[in-house]
Amino acid sequence: MARVFANTIGSVAKPPTLLILIPEEHCGWCEQFSQEGYNVVHIVYPPSPDTSFRETLKDAEAKIIALGADWGLISYGLATKDAETLLSRLALSIADMKACVHYCPDAEGSRGFLAKDNQSRHVPVTFHLATSQEALHAAILPLEDPVNLGYSLPTHSCHPVKVYTYPLVSHSPPFPLSTKAPVLVEPGEQSSSDPYNRSATGLSLTRTLELLKRQLGPHFNLEKLWDLHTYYEFVERDAPRTMTTMVSSPYVNHVPTMTGGVGYKDLARFYKYHFTKVTPPDAELVTVSRTVGVDRIVDEMIFKCHHTTEIDYFLPGIPPTGKYIELAMVGVVAFRGDKLFFEHLYWDQASVLVQLGLMDPTDLPVAGVEVARKVMDPFGLPSNTLLPRWKESEGLSID
Repeated sequence: MARVFANTIGSVAKPPTLLILIPEEHCGWCEQFSQEGYNVVHIVYPPSPDTSFRETLKDAEAKIIALGADWGLISYGLATKDAETLLSRLALSIADMKACVHYCPDAEGSRGFLAKDNQSRHVPVTFHLATSQEALHAAILPLEDPVNLGYSLPTHSCHPVKVYTYPLVSHSPPFPLSTKAPVLVEPGEQSSSDPYNRSATGLSLTRTLELLKRQLGPHFNLEKLWDLHTYYEFVERDAPRTMTTMVSSPYVNHVPTMTGGVGYKDLARFYKYHFTKVTPPDAELVTVSRTVGVDRIVDEMIFKCHHTTEIDYFLPGIPPTGKYIELAMVGVVAFRGDKLFFEHLYWDQASVLVQLGLMDPTDLPVAGVEVARKVMDPFGLPSNTLLPRWKESEGLSID
């Protein structure tokens, strides 16, 4: 029978529903989506020999109707015959289905995987395929061209059929099943998954959420959540309040120095003793640009301060020099539901060391404060000052 994973985000008053078809041992992905703001109805798939798929669908439909909201479908390795059964069996509630996501269908063609609404328009669908699924990809590909839809799209509409392919991943079992859902990963646990699979799984999750949130919601103000997090970090300098903006098992990685923390305890300790207490009092954070996605923000920033404290996260083990520094930074901030999941922070460490007199830039392709200032004023400062051969091309044809 179908099992329900209730939405875990209290601020979502009327959660949309997802019907997820996935093996029992991988139902952590159901928990993943419940923490994104959805009620999840789980069907074990493929069904066991002694289980009636039709009866299970009947039970799932009853649960979907009882939850009383628009819903979407996510399948993993769904076979053509079961896809056709699913769409016919759920005919009573199909009008409320707003999105479909199929991971590596066990099919050669698109039959059974393309649902239509009562106006004969495609229910928005995203396919995640291994590149080895060439026949299926070829069957779906024409529908990515609006000319082949059979109806016109308003200019404000997104194209309803999208196909993403991923290299060097398994299509059977579907590649996300080769790794744990992020909600289940424990601090210190090393993944056995290869880089291609990790990349495909992460990208496909974001792309899935892009469709689901566009068609179903819920919608969260990620900029407000990020600004609140940085306010607690740099203005209030309150580690416990900073942690309230994060999931129960978050992580932070300051990439150049590998400082931060993995898991609630280590990260709370890091924020309390090695971040909020050591940030210089005159520190400034200036946003240069911001890109907001469905589940993450990418911030381009300039960090300014006098080096009057030992800044554990930028310059661990380096006593205060009193010198002024400016550094260009990029932060990749991911969210799960209405909480921060992780931060990846990148900056030019060589630039910092040059500014503090800890690195001699002579004969090295590194610079000091100019790095940050050119980010702020790209047209006002020259390029190629570290490129000795730049003069050799002066006056040469550019055609």
